[in-house]
Amino acid sequence: MRKKILKAISLMGIFLILFIVGCDNYLLEKNDKEIYEALESTLTSSNTEESDGLLYEFKSIVDSNNEPYVLVQFIDENIKNATEEEAAVMILILEEVQKEYIQEYTDEIFMEDNQMELLRLSGTELFFDEANIGQIENVKLKDIVERIFKGKYKLINMEGGFYPGIDYEKLKEYNRYLSDEIRGYIEIKALNSNKPAVLDAEITISFDELGERLIQTEKYIQKYPQGVKFEEVLRIYGDYLRLYLEGSDNSPIYEYETREIKKDILKSYKNMKGNNKLITAKIISKYIDIIEYNKNIIDENVLSRVPKLLSEAVATLESIK
Repeated sequence: MRKKILKAISLMGIFLILFIVGCDNYLLEKNDKEIYEALESTLTSSNTEESDGLLYEFKSIVDSNNEPYVLVQFIDENIKNATEEEAAVMILILEEVQKEYIQEYTDEIFMEDNQMELLRLSGTELFFDEANIGQIENVKLKDIVERIFKGKYKLINMEGGFYPGIDYEKLKEYNRYLSDEIRGYIEIKALNSNKPAVLDAEITISFDELGERLIQTEKYIQKYPQGVKFEEVLRIYGDYLRLYLEGSDNSPIYEYETREIKKDILKSYKNMKGNNKLITAKIISKYIDIIEYNKNIIDENVLSRVPKLLSEAVATLESIK
């Protein structure tokens, strides 16, 4: 676990240097310690004594293999003294550490009868209610769940079990300290954190809402082509677009009996087509032509064209970087 986190932090150090400082290539040749020294020196050169050394202290906590909730405690106590750039470093590194701990927390809450107790308290609810923590009888499980929630995760019920996921809605608590770019990224991630687009191979949101998510992610990509989270948001965009074009195993875009495209989905496509300034709209316009040429029947003649359309959209957006 420790090696994985340090590797993540090292990579984040490089990305954040390029993002925040706009920086000289020599930094890429430095080791992790030197990267942070250069970053800290640049960011604190004109700051107050309160902010001086903030990233050093934060990095020390991360390097000591502390769990996310410990990082959260430090951020809560110190972010008010951070610059916008320092706040971004801390939040994005927190996110990396949160990702690294997901499997460890998953393993812990799947031990023994832990899942049975969580399900007993929440039943079929999608998210485990934090207010129910006090009712957990198993002391070890209660401690684990408390650490999970303090680390700004949520527990989501998938396929009959609760899994930890980063609660990006809670990360919005730091928005006033962050740049528009980082706030926009957290907002995009919070959409799926609050309401997953797919659960158990079934699309859980309307195609109009899925289309709105596509528009939001494309606009973000267009606005921040040099952003530190460009590749991540582009990946999210690709996932949404594939879902929008193909549907899912349990939510196809066609009627089962006739294989004719569903009317509400075709309507959504035509509404998207109207946003002619978007790359997504141009791709959907081509897709509508393909569907209509096939007399609105969704079969292999149509679905086989999806990979090319998807590649075209992603490549076009990637080219603006």
